[in-house]
Amino acid sequence: MNSSYFICEKIISINSLISSSICNIGESIFNTNISFSNLLLELNSIISIEQTSFNIFSVDGIIKSFISIGLFNLVFSYSLRYILLKVFILISPFAFLTLINHSTSWFFKTWMRSFLGFLLLQSFVSIILLIIFSLEFNNEDLFSKFLYIGGIYALSKANSYIKELIGGISTDVSINLSGLRSK
Repeated sequence: MNSSYFICEKIISINSLISSSICNIGESIFNTNISFSNLLLELNSIISIEQTSFNIFSVDGIIKSFISIGLFNLVFSYSLRYILLKVFILISPFAFLTLINHSTSWFFKTWMRSFLGFLLLQSFVSIILLIIFSLEFNNEDLFSKFLYIGGIYALSKANSYIKELIGGISTDVSINLSGLRSK
């Protein structure tokens, strides 16, 4: 119990090493920084809408709207994941303490599955970003723009994929909001 924060720190640093290694491999292969900020710059260069002829109902306007909404959803989802990860670190001593009694050890197992799921998500997102940056995009090609929408969609659904793979808590904002509406 006393070393629970140390154990969490080491698990997080190992995960950070894995995730940054994936990004470094992509950076050396594709000669570009694999990050969200670079993804936004790439998106803005591919899908450019002239200020004088902006039309929300044009194909580029609709695509830009979908991408903007998807990125907005990503920001909320990753902010929620960051806060929940901090909460999981704070309750780690209690989770380790539940290992003392066999009847309460289920809490530790659930906590560990969720904690590792949040961390595995970071590496999974790095792989998705690597794949997005590996694709060749063209300003004039409509298929390239749809590939970017698919990449943003895969980033926003990465949490659902990890949750289905190992279980845990979902930080997908759209799923959580639709659950509130149905009650």
